Amino acid sequence: MSVRKLFRTAAAGLILGGLLVAHPSPAGAAPTDAAFNSSTGALNVDYAGYLSKHDIVYNRPNTNPLYGLTVGNGHTGAMAWQQNGLTMQVSGTDLAEQSTYAAGNLNLQTSPALDSGYTTFQQRLSLYDGTLTTRYDNNRTVTVLGSPNSEVMGVHVEDSRSGVGSISLDLSLWDMNTVQNIADVPDLNTWRTVSTFADSTGAGLSRGQTDANGFGYTFAATVEGAAYSAQTVNGTRVRLNITPSSSYTIWFTAASRINAPSRNSVQQAKNQLAAVKSTGYATTLTNYRNWWHGFWQKSFVQYNAGGSDYLENVYYLATYMIAAGGYGNYPVHFINGVFRATQDNSKWSNGYWYWNQRDVYNSFYASNHADLVKTFNNLYSRNLGALKAYTQTRYGSDALWVPETMGWDGNARGTVNSDYVNDIYSTGTEAAYNMYLYYRYTNDASYLQNVAYPFMKDAARFYQNRLSRNGSQYYMASSNSHETYWDVKNAITDLAAVRLLFPLTIQVSTQLGLDAGLRAGWQDVLNNLAPYQTQNGAYLPHDPPISQTRNNENVALELVWPYDQTGIGYADTQTAINTWNVRPFPYGNVWSNDHVHAARLGLGEQAYQGMRTMLQKYQNYPNGMTSNTNGVFEYLGIHLAAMNESLLQSYNDKIRVFPALPNDTGFVGKFTLLAKDGFVVSSEREAGETKYVGLRSQFGKQARAVNPWGTQEIRVRRTSDNAILTTVSAGEVSFATTANTTYVVERTAKPLSSYASTTLTGSANQGVKSLSGTASTLGLGTATGGGGGTALLAQANGKYVSAPANGNLIASATAVGATERFDIVDLGGGNVALRSRANNMYVCAENAGANPLIANRAAAGSWETFARIDNGDGTISLRATVNNKYVVAENGGAAALVANRDAIGPWEKFTPIPQ
Repeated sequence: MSVRKLFRTAAAGLILGGLLVAHPSPAGAAPTDAAFNSSTGALNVDYAGYLSKHDIVYNRPNTNPLYGLTVGNGHTGAMAWQQNGLTMQVSGTDLAEQSTYAAGNLNLQTSPALDSGYTTFQQRLSLYDGTLTTRYDNNRTVTVLGSPNSEVMGVHVEDSRSGVGSISLDLSLWDMNTVQNIADVPDLNTWRTVSTFADSTGAGLSRGQTDANGFGYTFAATVEGAAYSAQTVNGTRVRLNITPSSSYTIWFTAASRINAPSRNSVQQAKNQLAAVKSTGYATTLTNYRNWWHGFWQKSFVQYNAGGSDYLENVYYLATYMIAAGGYGNYPVHFINGVFRATQDNSKWSNGYWYWNQRDVYNSFYASNHADLVKTFNNLYSRNLGALKAYTQTRYGSDALWVPETMGWDGNARGTVNSDYVNDIYSTGTEAAYNMYLYYRYTNDASYLQNVAYPFMKDAARFYQNRLSRNGSQYYMASSNSHETYWDVKNAITDLAAVRLLFPLTIQVSTQLGLDAGLRAGWQDVLNNLAPYQTQNGAYLPHDPPISQTRNNENVALELVWPYDQTGIGYADTQTAINTWNVRPFPYGNVWSNDHVHAARLGLGEQAYQGMRTMLQKYQNYPNGMTSNTNGVFEYLGIHLAAMNESLLQSYNDKIRVFPALPNDTGFVGKFTLLAKDGFVVSSEREAGETKYVGLRSQFGKQARAVNPWGTQEIRVRRTSDNAILTTVSAGEVSFATTANTTYVVERTAKPLSSYASTTLTGSANQGVKSLSGTASTLGLGTATGGGGGTALLAQANGKYVSAPANGNLIASATAVGATERFDIVDLGGGNVALRSRANNMYVCAENAGANPLIANRAAAGSWETFARIDNGDGTISLRATVNNKYVVAENGGAAALVANRDAIGPWEKFTPIPQ
């Protein structure tokens, strides 16, 4: 596990104040209006205005790399923070087999410094434009942007100060000797070997140049708008010395060998930089913004519950972060990705674990970004030959087994060497089903025939060969019920995989007129497959007795999602709900999908609370990221799926709007999302009322919609001529459609025309947002002022340290309030003072630690000085310098805090959480 240090010694990083702003009311929310545009078949949205309310804003410089804001162009990503100027860690998806040996640091410095002598500061991640802009007063602006559909990004500087004496841009790498090989790199030496160039074209660093798999990269930069000279500083650092100018752009690239002609990443980097300089900053910025604007206009989501848009804000931020690294030749890795501040240190896996990757990607069909999911699918479809060859070697079968943990080239080393995953058989079905869904959402018949069906057929044949038979019944004698139950009979994942895959394979085989001779065998398996086992009205993960648990997955609920075998309105819905209610590991990990299952089962309040729970547990940093060492992007991606499934479901070929509503009479939900068979679906709900269902048919398929008003009379109207196609008083309505035509399902008694037309918009966010009742925040506030500070969470009991007015400190709060917030004041020498936000008093450790800690000093003195000890596990300890004793939070938090321990233990550890 990687160590994530939460504090730095720089004073700016230790004074963790913040501005807490109220959540804006829903933009355009009114029970009497509607935003549906009958011409476009989507909601009227001022995307620029609406998305601006979800910008992530830092109102003070951030020196902590872990809090760095994330910006990317789909191929290359960077995390930015203020340390000796502007510092960014740069990475890309296609640079190395392990995704950790990727690019390096970029540092921009000026003399005097960019952050010297200013009075106002704001750094804004604009989701709509895809840019990161930092403003110091009105005379310094730094904008990080990208070139679309390339590996090039840029830093544009507007600096009108007089007297700027020098500007330098450094590209650097870390200590090559720390690079460790996990599995997939054939020659570690090439990743420890660096070459440089510095010439009239710019400067760069190259690694992995002799990698046998064709990986490797060149990290290089040049300048537009100012003269410069290039130099090699040392073996892992190059520099551009830039002649001071009031306006200039630094272009940089992480040029991959695998995507370069003749695997020449050096020349590729030079060509890329020359091309973007030729295009110019202004045009590139316009093209980049237009790329992101087009991305956002594919869909829309509004989800306001409890008077807060925080969950919605995370939805858009997570969408941005995944898409910003999601368009490479390889999918963005669920844990090592393109956004991390861990140098060359990999987290626990180089491989692609399907369970984790599906969390990152599966929501993007509904949000109308099938091209993103295709990037994920391509990893498997391009390796079909390698996977089949290994299946023959391992199982003596010419069918298809897909390892749960797979390398970039289809290798199974991460699977066969692990008892957790070596006998998982269902991954092939998941991969095949995702390919089939690409067809269902895009109507790409060529993809279905040439990519999806071969995968589906051979995955089905693998199961057909692997199943055992007892008389007429087919059963799975022994396999893993995913990672949690090993070598069990009739794993529910296998039975569900067969029941999902076989009917679809028969259907597609018939549709394509292929493999007619195989269909009878597949149907025979379906007709005689072993049943799921139940106990006390709930599904079991395998045939009893229940095996020892090895992980904390809720395996029995795989039936609900992603295997799509049950949900709202099924004969076994109650059994599935019972299974959810008694699931053994509620929200047990960063990849937990309980809230998606809740939405699929119509448990709207549980889905809402689940989204809150996952963010409370795992969204630890103000940039939206996590300190969890078991993953990074899964909880963000699964949040997208949970929200989409709460608003729209079409997995069973029925369009169902608002299927999982929270118990909030003030809930406001609006969306334009994509349903299977290419229906762009829009709907709005507020004041307890669903207003209409709008459908834009892209491919002319048959539509089937669930009546959101029960059995009230509804009608289907074609908007082009207002023709009424059908009127029914039933729970569902089916109707034929024509391609590129818009339809509205509306109540006869209250049609769409009874609502006034509106456009949805919003006001730009200017500060910090917080998720009520949790420590989760987005953004950073100013260094002083109300509402900010840092909360300290006692690891021993999970309680927040509280400083009531003139009283003893305790650790008994269950949620962050004013009394739990502290300014952490840097006193130099690694020492800090804690000042309570509640009463502006300093925390004291008096009388050699015998007395409880109190908060009653008006000025910092020796009693208020604590040594801050980074424990290397995401926590800190505080040691009173006056007596060298550690601060303790004992007895479940009921007793006062004291400072009388001689060594660090669990009672002395605290997690600092910026507010």
